[in-house]
Amino acid sequence: MIKQIVYPTLFLFLISHNLLFSKGTICEPKSETKKIEILLEKIGNLDAKFQRNGSMYSAKEAEKHLRFKLEEAKKSFFAPDPKEWTAILFIEKIGSKSFLTGTPYKIIFPNRFEINASEWLKLELKKIESCE
Repeated sequence: MIKQIVYPTLFLFLISHNLLFSKGTICEPKSETKKIEILLEKIGNLDAKFQRNGSMYSAKEAEKHLRFKLEEAKKSFFAPDPKEWTAILFIEKIGSKSFLTGTPYKIIFPNRFEINASEWLKLELKKIESCE
């Protein structure tokens, strides 16, 4: 009787333990501030060029520009309180297009593949939120 209870329970425990910890780390939720910071770091570390208002910039220059733009936006009278900024708000208001011209930012990879920065950032945000 004990074998009939213990073995199936042990088997289920081992399976669930393996599924939960198979990546080797536990995925913890990240704050919106942390998600924005990760996105900015990912931008700066890309092997790609950024097109902004018709000019090309390095990944590090793009990261620096977006950090500046974010800090300025947080100071704006019309912006939400800095504590209320979300990663999606960052993507939509800061990382997607020029504030002055409305022209979308583009990321251009060495193989000439182009993607709108907003699309790329949203894909990266999904990875961050799913702990990939």
